[in-house]
Amino acid sequence: MSQLVQIIKDNFQELESCLVIQKDHFSTDEIDKNDLVSPWLSWINKTNIEMETLNIELIDESQLLIKCISSSSFLVVHNKSENKTLLYNFILSLDDYKENAPVLEESISRHEEILNDPKMLDAVRIQKLIIPNIEDIKKEFKNFFVVYQQQDLVGGDFYWYAKKDDTVLFAIVDCTGHSVEGAMTSMVCNSLLNQSLDVFQGENPDAVLMKFYSQLSKYNKTTSDILDYGIGAEIGLFAFNHSRSQITFCSTGISAFIRKTDGMELLKSKKAIQYDNMADSISQTTFEMDGVTGIYGFTDGLTDQFDSNDRKKLGRRGVLQMIEREENFDAKYYMNEINKWKGDNIQYDDITFVGIAI
Repeated sequence: MSQLVQIIKDNFQELESCLVIQKDHFSTDEIDKNDLVSPWLSWINKTNIEMETLNIELIDESQLLIKCISSSSFLVVHNKSENKTLLYNFILSLDDYKENAPVLEESISRHEEILNDPKMLDAVRIQKLIIPNIEDIKKEFKNFFVVYQQQDLVGGDFYWYAKKDDTVLFAIVDCTGHSVEGAMTSMVCNSLLNQSLDVFQGENPDAVLMKFYSQLSKYNKTTSDILDYGIGAEIGLFAFNHSRSQITFCSTGISAFIRKTDGMELLKSKKAIQYDNMADSISQTTFEMDGVTGIYGFTDGLTDQFDSNDRKKLGRRGVLQMIEREENFDAKYYMNEINKWKGDNIQYDDITFVGIAI
């Protein structure tokens, strides 16, 4: 078993299969026994079309990922049980590995060190449970992608999706802390966000955030005798009301660019410092769906990321420039752009970047 396959299987233990195979040698018992997978492999074996990563939903709703890792070899992953979004983003993150063997060795060494820690393994598995299925979200929009790049194997960022009547709600959440601390905070905040959905009546997404922060404030007061600090979160909540053809964006620190037929608009808000008077801290903007072609929301881990020389932050201007020279509306393009900016520098914070096409 190759090291590449091993690290994938260590992170995603419920895969149907994962292996590296050579072109013209696609006959393997592990793969070919599946009647849904083998036709795709036969096509790959015969085609001369250049490809890098294919993300295929099979008719049984399982996921088939095929990634070119050299001129003659492919990584093939068949998935039924693992979170499809996390797996796809993890596979995309391997782009640098195929071109730089030392990077792969360093990454595998780091992952192996972490994966030997049972507590970290449990944290990874638990946090996966709160990440929504990207295929469910895609059904609601013309197109959708997410770059979900934690600083560690787990972290404080997550994204959230719900549907109530004819309104789709989508949130980007940046919780206090990184790594395991951030992951534990994200579990609390995800639970509070789910509990807050009951106040939503179709036209008041701000009420969801009001209840969320009220609950969070109570949680902090309850745990003040145990912890010497409170947990917090910045949220950007979109409500897509299809019956009214309107979009409402409520935020407590998350920014978003709105691409319209007549130009680009930045939606921003101040971060909430205290949670006692949230009515004054939640910014809310409502606009018509007509004329909106793209929505791009992101946590400050993206804008605060320093360049390869560790001198300059990307900033909102840098994010805007990425959007303006967008080649493809997908996660891979933006992951490549972020990695170009970061270079060999460390990642300073969790990064979540979301694109929604209307």
